[in-house]
Amino acid sequence: MSVLLFAASLKLLAQEAQTGRIAIRITDASGKPLPYASVAVRATADSALVKGQMSDEEGKCLFEKMKTGQYYIEASQMGYTTQRSAAFRLTDAGKTVNLSPLALPAAPKNLKGVEVTAQKPYVERAEGKTILNVESSVTAAGNTVLDLLRRAPGVTVDKDDNLILKGKQGVTVMIDGKLTYLSNEALAELLKSMTAESVAQIEIITSPGAKYDAAGTSGIINIKTKKGQVTGFNGSINASIGAGKYVFGNGGASLNWRTKKFNWFANLNAGEWNGFNTRLLIRKTGGATPLQFQQDVYQTSRFLNRSMKTGFDYFITPKHTVGIMVTGYTNAFWRNAPSATQVANQGGVTDSILYTGLQGNNRFRNISYNLNYKWKIDTSGSELTMDADYAKFYNRMNSFLADSMVNAHSGVTMKRSGIRTLPYTNISIKSIKADLVRVLDKTSKIEAGAKTSFVSTENNMRFDSLENGAFIPVASQYDQFVYKENVLAAYLTYRKQIRNTDFVLGLRLEQTMSDGHSISLKSRIKRTYLDYFPNVSIDHKFSDNHKLGLAFSRRINRPGYGQLNPFMFFLDKFTYFRGNSFLTPAYTQNTELTYMFKQKYIAVLGYSRSTDVINEFLIVDNETKVTISTNKNIGEQIMYSLNLTLPFDPVKWWNSNNNVSLYYNQYRIRDSALAFNNEQFTSNFNSTNTFTLPKDYKLELSGWFESPNVYGIFRGRWMWGVSAGAQKQILKKKGTIKVNVNDIFASNRFRGQAEYGDVFLYVNNRWQNRTVNVSFSYRFGNNKIEGARERQTGSADESRRAGN
Repeated sequence: MSVLLFAASLKLLAQEAQTGRIAIRITDASGKPLPYASVAVRATADSALVKGQMSDEEGKCLFEKMKTGQYYIEASQMGYTTQRSAAFRLTDAGKTVNLSPLALPAAPKNLKGVEVTAQKPYVERAEGKTILNVESSVTAAGNTVLDLLRRAPGVTVDKDDNLILKGKQGVTVMIDGKLTYLSNEALAELLKSMTAESVAQIEIITSPGAKYDAAGTSGIINIKTKKGQVTGFNGSINASIGAGKYVFGNGGASLNWRTKKFNWFANLNAGEWNGFNTRLLIRKTGGATPLQFQQDVYQTSRFLNRSMKTGFDYFITPKHTVGIMVTGYTNAFWRNAPSATQVANQGGVTDSILYTGLQGNNRFRNISYNLNYKWKIDTSGSELTMDADYAKFYNRMNSFLADSMVNAHSGVTMKRSGIRTLPYTNISIKSIKADLVRVLDKTSKIEAGAKTSFVSTENNMRFDSLENGAFIPVASQYDQFVYKENVLAAYLTYRKQIRNTDFVLGLRLEQTMSDGHSISLKSRIKRTYLDYFPNVSIDHKFSDNHKLGLAFSRRINRPGYGQLNPFMFFLDKFTYFRGNSFLTPAYTQNTELTYMFKQKYIAVLGYSRSTDVINEFLIVDNETKVTISTNKNIGEQIMYSLNLTLPFDPVKWWNSNNNVSLYYNQYRIRDSALAFNNEQFTSNFNSTNTFTLPKDYKLELSGWFESPNVYGIFRGRWMWGVSAGAQKQILKKKGTIKVNVNDIFASNRFRGQAEYGDVFLYVNNRWQNRTVNVSFSYRFGNNKIEGARERQTGSADESRRAGN
């Protein structure tokens, strides 16, 4: 890699020796510098754009590697009149032409009849990503991020609130380019506590390049939170209140202060969410006395969330920037889930009823520190970035379960029992990474980088049993599980454009060393493995209207830290979950063929094959009648897919974004005792329609539908939902009021079943989806300046996997 970088540098230096430079300063009419003006170098002969960039904080621009020729400068900025310089000639190689300052007079203010109404559509497709512009949505207000993802194109949320992308599990979730370090359950609760008002965009990346961590067999979902956008001091505040069966609300603030030498930003959010979840579980057991268990659960939940993000960037020079960032949250979750389970014999007669009370008190805390540096090597886009990260997580999920078995005929209580589990998890993550982008010439560049991460998790479980009204420790059920992991990674990507064809060739190497130690069970598993993750893409532009692309990538899905933990978690005395320390990584090969018409209509044909897929697996003990849920490497998954992006504007005031996904999903499940296939052809439709009306009103109507699908061992039935909302801008367009109704017909629920061997389980889940929300936001301060830098921190792969 070093040889390639050195050779590229020599080539770049040779090119610079054959070219010249152009320097200019942009000012206003009084001679004061104008930062962030758009400055373009154009050829005098035909006014063709040769090169463009933004002026720096002092209004200066430096164009490097300019070929000899005759040019002029054109500069513009909102609120000022566009100006052109006099024509000039660059004659000598290696020479710098210093032009006189170019002054932009203020634009006339007689613009009362002009109104800017254009805004980004809710769904966009750009650079291989599907982008949800949350700020543009009316029906997003008052929702949680998990609610938004339920309606996202190609995204499904299963019965346990796990994310599924294009029919595949193993989604990597990032927040502002940084992973969340959470197990599936903790991640779901975090997404429930995050509000739409705190989010600017959601990026869905199904074919990530070598620069990204190789984790996530189905792709990456990156949630980008709001940031300040201007110099001076500016910010916004927001608040919302909503109600379904229960009331909930949240509020937040975003602040930004930027000067020529530094930028400070902060986001604060707090909220409370109250809701319910009903579950109907029907399961059957065999053996000498076959039984059927029908369990009705009504769970009420309360979430409290407090989150913050603050950072400081210092501009050493226009080319060198250092920064620090601190993020954290403290969330609490309470649940009360009483249930009644009817136990029936083979003839369908109920013999007994198990009454269970389950209460939980969960706490999640995180604090993360990031130190970063950026060097803009030149104006062509070459840059070096470095990040060092340290994160601490603390998760506690206490639960108390009490039950009583009652004779259905006599009403006599036959047995009472109770257990208390007190697990806690501590996670620490350290990582450092560096990324280099080196532009070789106008048609080629290389990207290279390296990263190392160190993860340490400690899980402790205390188990108590209720005996004669008092809790007695059960030492045999105690466990302590320690897991350590070190990943060393490096990547190299080469990009080349030949006429109308773009080529990308990338390779990522990851060396993983892991050590899982169950101290109580006296079990220890160590692994060391080296993996190669290539990615290749070719894009050819036939004309302005037609573009075709082909992409291939290989990815890995390492077991989550919570999945490796062998602890037991109880739903009732007959149903519980246990971790699996013997899980191994799953691998996926993705291939996509993309056709784009008129830069807006997109068709993506895909094929993927995953091996050693990690998924839920049910085991039934026909003697004790206990059903154990665990995770296993269940086998292979094959996926064929077609995704269509179909936006259209019937009239100027009606914008419609539509997405259609068709895919054939097949799981080839192989276990030591059985083998079977679970397969299904599935269709998914998502439509968002925005109506822009006079007097700053806006209406939105959205809906989605998914036909029956398969998720590992489960077969799910169809799901759908419809939402509507209205928006009005007030207070000179600095304030916005939004009112919406989500899931108008209360139709969104999960229904499905697993049936194989001795296993039969039917699930019907419903939650508080039909809600009415009212929100208000207000923007203050200067709204014309650049905000905090986007950065992707070094803690990437690990965040999705950290758990309980």
